[in-house]
Amino acid sequence: MFHRRWATALLTVLALLGLGVPLAAAAPGPGVLVVSYEPAKTAADRAEQRFLQENEVLESAAAHANALIGLPHDVPLVALSCGEANAFWIPKEKGIVFCYELAGKYRGLFDKLNTEGTAAQQARATDDDVIGISNSVVFHEFGHALIDLYDLPATGREEDAADQLATLMLAGDSVHQEYAVSAIEAWGALAAATEKGEVPEDPAGEHSLDSQRYYNAICWLYGSDPQAYQGVVRTDANPDGVLPESRAERCPSEFEQIDKAWSRLLEPYLKQA
Repeated sequence: MFHRRWATALLTVLALLGLGVPLAAAAPGPGVLVVSYEPAKTAADRAEQRFLQENEVLESAAAHANALIGLPHDVPLVALSCGEANAFWIPKEKGIVFCYELAGKYRGLFDKLNTEGTAAQQARATDDDVIGISNSVVFHEFGHALIDLYDLPATGREEDAADQLATLMLAGDSVHQEYAVSAIEAWGALAAATEKGEVPEDPAGEHSLDSQRYYNAICWLYGSDPQAYQGVVRTDANPDGVLPESRAERCPSEFEQIDKAWSRLLEPYLKQA
């Protein structure tokens, strides 16, 4: 796996099996994600800009990515007011954009979910969740960047491949696993809003449906450590679980397949521990 703690072991095994032939350059590139903030254009965006900067949200996400994978050159990760709640990779400019409006959208979503405890505790929970989903978004766009910069093949939809990379990058340590949970809660809330007719969803869009992304993210996180996440599986003994047992049975192999594919593709660019 390309998590730092497993990267060395992976490369050793590949070499022993004769599978360590690099797909491109034999060493990680010298480039890194470089974070910057453009002045926000609205009061709401300014609040999100302050939050992101004061908590070094994008900086910490970039540091995690930079510790794992080398880029061919520095890549900007720019936060700005976009006029829409979005984040995206721009192939022509070779940069990632993170919109302040997206953080605001998720803040409103989590405010509705976090209703337990004091007002201060609810606000703190929402802040933590915004940090978590922001990391997931950055890693998703980082997946698009890697596919473009290194001309990596994607045998399925690129959006699904980027979701898979985000899960892999979140599954390696306890802090990022909590971020993965925030992302799952966000997908679940969006899926519920869609079912109620509150949020439109385009079945012909390039992304999987919110409900599919929700169950995929649960499945893959569970598959990364079935023992730790056994409580998410819905069984007769655990009717409150959210992941159907029939899907859960396949999740460890799904995660292993995702891990194997991305690890093989990224092997030349992984940084050693």
